[in-house]
Amino acid sequence: MNPTVPVIVLGAALTLLSAVQAWLLWRLSRMVAASARLEEKVGHLGDALSILTETSEAGFKAIADELTRRAVSPAPAARSKTPIARLKAAHRKGTSIADIAAAEHMSEGEVRLRLHLAEHAPASRARTRATATEGRADALRA
Repeated sequence: MNPTVPVIVLGAALTLLSAVQAWLLWRLSRMVAASARLEEKVGHLGDALSILTETSEAGFKAIADELTRRAVSPAPAARSKTPIARLKAAHRKGTSIADIAAAEHMSEGEVRLRLHLAEHAPASRARTRATATEGRADALRA
């Protein structure tokens, strides 16, 4: 037998083995890349879950603090006057808008608006009462 034939067969076998190894290395590199992408996605999911947990804990703590604060504060006494009457009386006494807002649990803008509307409401109420009375009288005439 010629010594070149086994060398050629051995060379072909080594070439085939090298090709299979190259293909396996290529597949392995793709699997490692897919694994890296998966690890990155799991990392993002973990970060998002951490943020969600922290936000939920902070929200629940704020709710619990508010509930305990409201439970501790005494219940407001029964008020006989309407809110507008209380606002107008406090304003006449010289109480500041900020103090009125704090006492009534309103914003300062709401207090100003209600006081402004209370100043202009009597004239419009008188007009609506007169119109309503005329409307009833017309209904009786017909």
